[in-house]
Amino acid sequence: MPEADIHRLAVAATPRRYPRGQLLFYEGDTADSLLVVVDGSLKAISTSPQGEELLLAVLEPGETVGELTVADGGPRSATIAALSDVTVLRLPREAVLAVADHSPTLTRALLASLASTVRRLTGDAADLVFLDVPRRVAKLLLGLPRTGGDDVVRTRMTQTELAERVGASRQSLNAALQGFQRRGWLTVGAQEYRLRDVEALRRFVG
Repeated sequence: MPEADIHRLAVAATPRRYPRGQLLFYEGDTADSLLVVVDGSLKAISTSPQGEELLLAVLEPGETVGELTVADGGPRSATIAALSDVTVLRLPREAVLAVADHSPTLTRALLASLASTVRRLTGDAADLVFLDVPRRVAKLLLGLPRTGGDDVVRTRMTQTELAERVGASRQSLNAALQGFQRRGWLTVGAQEYRLRDVEALRRFVG
């Protein structure tokens, strides 16, 4: 983006910091801003009338929340909470739209972000229908960032949150992980998973 457009957004931006576990807003709340994650992580949650939770996404530094709000001015489509201590930049919708009116680069970026969200949610919906819990767990682990020679998955998500991410109970998640350990495909640590046989996990997912 041109430097002048970046400056206009920067002037309008307000930094906010939230401790782990704090709710930023609820699904259905009135929305008036786009959030940019600076450091830490956020989680997007959908909650049933019975209080059951589905973890829709984990948002890392550089990612954004609220593109739908910018597009249509409607209410929040998910509940957002701090997965860790997190800092975000709040950009008012009016400021984003004002820059987007004459910035094709920003408009394309917003469209690409919306398209990515739709593709991810479409894939998640298909997985819930076509994959059983162990295969959903394996696919999630394969999709998370890896370190330690490209075989260690470290995540801020608890096992309860990982279970929510794949639409399962914690007991079902633990059963899947124990099954993978027995096969020698991975070992489980404290919020750390060492993938011992990535190809076997990929073949298992199909």
